[in-house]
Amino acid sequence: MKIKILAISHAFVKKINLSFYEKLSLAKNFQVSCVVPASYLYNGKKIYPDFKKKNKLINIIKSNIINSSTRFIFFKNLNKIIKKEKPNIVVLDNDTVSLQSLYLIFFSFFFSYKICYFCNENNINNVFLDLKFKKIIKFLVIFFINFLIKFKIYKIFCYTRQIKSNYDFLGYKKKTIVMPLGYNEEIFKLKRKKTKKKLVISYFGRITPEKGLHILLKSLKNINFKKWQFFLDIDQVENKLYFSKIKKTIQNNFEKNKIKYISCDHYSIAKYMSISDIVVLPSIHEEQYGRVIQEAVACGAITVGSNIGGIPEIIKDKDLLFEPGNHEELSRILNKLNNKRYLNKKFKKLYRSIKNERTIKKQIEIFIKNLGNKS
Repeated sequence: MKIKILAISHAFVKKINLSFYEKLSLAKNFQVSCVVPASYLYNGKKIYPDFKKKNKLINIIKSNIINSSTRFIFFKNLNKIIKKEKPNIVVLDNDTVSLQSLYLIFFSFFFSYKICYFCNENNINNVFLDLKFKKIIKFLVIFFINFLIKFKIYKIFCYTRQIKSNYDFLGYKKKTIVMPLGYNEEIFKLKRKKTKKKLVISYFGRITPEKGLHILLKSLKNINFKKWQFFLDIDQVENKLYFSKIKKTIQNNFEKNKIKYISCDHYSIAKYMSISDIVVLPSIHEEQYGRVIQEAVACGAITVGSNIGGIPEIIKDKDLLFEPGNHEELSRILNKLNNKRYLNKKFKKLYRSIKNERTIKKQIEIFIKNLGNKS
């Protein structure tokens, strides 16, 4: 008899986020349904699913959602969906203390299913390092609600050890499992690189101050080699004022042929990653996980990142990490990587780690192993 899984996520508006469940459905004894938003309001813009409803591998269930704030996102008619699907396991892509989570816990008293989570909460156990009233109140509310609902939660899958440590701090130590976010090997894969005269440095990600793009631009001004080009992905401009400042910085400090603006979705991005030699994540805030890191490395680009959040856990090499905001330290790393032999040596080590630990196949192995025999 097949185990019925009902997965719920606002992120399913992008087909690439269904990859894990498509692969899971190919494993024995699993029947997978995914609740997908009919539309999703993100940064003031309504986003619709980038795929057709029919899917040969999984059952797609479209539903309207209320609220665009992650903690308060709520899918309509979920009780009817649960009644119809009769899942053995419900997987929620959200934190335990969220409106959708509490709703699922309430209905679990009437339906027979276990609740698992893919969680990103990574800013709890450092609350006492920065004693601010709002942070303390938020912590107390989250701690108290988790205390009440803990007995109803089966497993929490954490993308990084940092996220796990936060939930362990909340009392879930026996229920948390580190399960790195997997990349799709059919999309992100090594391709033979063409010989280039220039070193290609790239940034992929949201354009907003906390992602630290301005730090990267400062570092590019101070590198000591001339043959380089910078690819800037402008597909996700979240802060238009910040982006206008970025463009002005580029215009005032760099020659036109040094900077190339690109715009790529989750599929075309692989092409640009394959062209890149170095991909930089200059974040100055607590990154929950670095999806770009594993995807870029899988495509053949070495990654350099700030030593914050989940980034160092994925990169693992102190020679490729710099302190958040330290553009001089980043410049020194880029200067070293201009040496092809050094770059290749560092890349091979990082690639082995990513290939062994961060594929969807590995993610599924961990997931199935921790569901237990009696699901």
